[in-house]
Amino acid sequence: MENTKQLKITKFLIKRIVLLILVLLAITMLCFTVLNLSPIDATDAYIHKHMMPPTEETVQKIQMKLGLDKSLGVRYLLWLKNALTLNFGESFVSGKPVIDEITICCPRTFKLVLGAVLIMLFLSVLLGILSALKKDKIVDQVVRVITLMGMSIPSYWIGFMLIYLFSIKLEILPFIFNDSFSSYILPSFTLAIPFIATYTRMVRTNILERVEEDFVVYARARGISTSKIMLKHILKSSSVSLISLLGQNIGNILAGTAVIETVFSIKGLGRYGIDAIFTRDNPAINAYVVIIAFCFVFVNLISDVVAMKLDKRVGENSLL
Repeated sequence: MENTKQLKITKFLIKRIVLLILVLLAITMLCFTVLNLSPIDATDAYIHKHMMPPTEETVQKIQMKLGLDKSLGVRYLLWLKNALTLNFGESFVSGKPVIDEITICCPRTFKLVLGAVLIMLFLSVLLGILSALKKDKIVDQVVRVITLMGMSIPSYWIGFMLIYLFSIKLEILPFIFNDSFSSYILPSFTLAIPFIATYTRMVRTNILERVEEDFVVYARARGISTSKIMLKHILKSSSVSLISLLGQNIGNILAGTAVIETVFSIKGLGRYGIDAIFTRDNPAINAYVVIIAFCFVFVNLISDVVAMKLDKRVGENSLL
C-alpha cells in the first residue's frame, strides 16, 4: 500500500516537472516570437544606443553580429540551446554577458520578495485572527477598512509616503538603498501591502468557517484554551489554502518588484527587466522572462508538494 502511494507521488511529481518544462518552452517561444515580430527593429535599437552611423554596411554587420540574418526558427533554437547552459548572450546596452548582470540583480530581488512574503504572512494571519475573533465589532471594521485601503492605494504612492515619513522626516530608515537589512524594510513592506488584504480576508473566512466545526467544539469541550485551538487546529487546517494561494500569487509578487525597485532605486531583477524593455535589449528581456517564469512554475510546484504533505486529502485528490 505504501509503495503504491509512493509510486503515485513519484508519477505526480514527474508529470508536474514535465508540465513545468512545457510551460517554460511555451513562454520562451512566445516571448522570443513577439520580440522578433515587434515593429521596433533590434538592429535600429542597437545602432541608436551605440550612436553608430545607420549605413547599409553597418546594418548588415550588426545583423550578422546579433544573428538577425537567420530565420526566426533557427534563431530560437540557437538561443534555446545556449539558454540551457545559462548563456543568454550579451546585453545590447552594456556588452556584458546577461547572466553576469542577472547574477548581481537576483539576490536583491529574492531578499525583497522573501521579506515581503514574511511580512505579508505575519500581518495577514494576525489581522485575520483579530478580525475573526472580533467579528462585526469595531476591530473587525477597522481591519476591513485598512485592508481595503491597502488594495486601493497604488504601491508607488505608498512607497513615496513611507520614504517621506520614515526616511526624511523621522530619519529612522535609510533614504538611499545600500543593500543593508534596514534598507529592505520599507520596500518589502510596500510590496506586501496589496497582498495583505487578500490573505487577511482569506484567513478571516477560514477561521469563521472552522470555528463551529465538530473538531473545534470537541476541543473546547475538553477544556483546551482558545489560543491552542487557534494555533494547533484552525490555523493548521487553514495553512493549506494559504500556501496554495501563495503559490498562485508569487507571479504577481515578482511582477510587483519592478515598480517597488524603481521607487526605492534598487538595482534588482524587476528594475533590470524594465530597463531592458525601454532600451529594447532583447537578450536581457528574454532572460528576465525565463527567470520570472521559472520562479513562478517552480514555486507553484513546491506549494503543491507542501500542501500534499500538510493535508493528505489534497494529496489523494491530486493523485487521482
